[in-house]
Amino acid sequence: MSSHDSLAVFAALAAELQQEPDEALTSRAIVTRMRDLVPEADQVSLTIRTSRAGHKTLASSDPLAEEADALQYALGEGPCVEIADTGGWLRSGDVGTDSRYPSWGPRAAELGVGSLLAVAVTDPEGPLGALNLYSARTGAFADRDVVDLALVYAVHATTALSSARRASTLQTAVSSRHVIGMAQGIAMERYGIDQHQSFELLRRLSSTTNVKLRDVAAQIVATRAIPHERVGEPVDD
Repeated sequence: MSSHDSLAVFAALAAELQQEPDEALTSRAIVTRMRDLVPEADQVSLTIRTSRAGHKTLASSDPLAEEADALQYALGEGPCVEIADTGGWLRSGDVGTDSRYPSWGPRAAELGVGSLLAVAVTDPEGPLGALNLYSARTGAFADRDVVDLALVYAVHATTALSSARRASTLQTAVSSRHVIGMAQGIAMERYGIDQHQSFELLRRLSSTTNVKLRDVAAQIVATRAIPHERVGEPVDD
């Protein structure tokens, strides 16, 4: 692929990824386009770091990739786990005999994995996760141009994923405010209280039941009843 062709391909990919409306659709598009871009990749997955210092597969092109990912998470060993935490990239040309992964490698080979290339998905605050390219044959991803292609693509994937997450967070916040407002309206009508008192009521219910405020509000909206009413507890004004 020439330099001009590469620029055209990545411009088209960037535009396409930015059009995806949410994190799930963006993630699926990321793994699908990566697989199209690197013919050596039989399967592609996207690992993301979780808030509890763990990892999960956000999207995969094939169940095998997801299973190989899950083994890495369970064993705490493997290229995508390492890259998701540290950044950069790693390649294993023969996972079954790779001394760096004595536990994961042989088990991945039994699944049908021969080679793996993992490249970090990183934003300015640090690694978000990793793109994992699996091949059934050994010796894959040895060409440095393939690695560079994956690294450049990962930059576009990071931008798309970050944008989708921001949009999802904003949408969730707007939705939460709407649901909370509806629940306040029910409480105000039921008890003859004002807006401030209705919010304090929801906040207390959230605290005493150890349930998120939005979930308490959603429950009230769905049932048209205040939780304390169903257990016979009085509600203070």
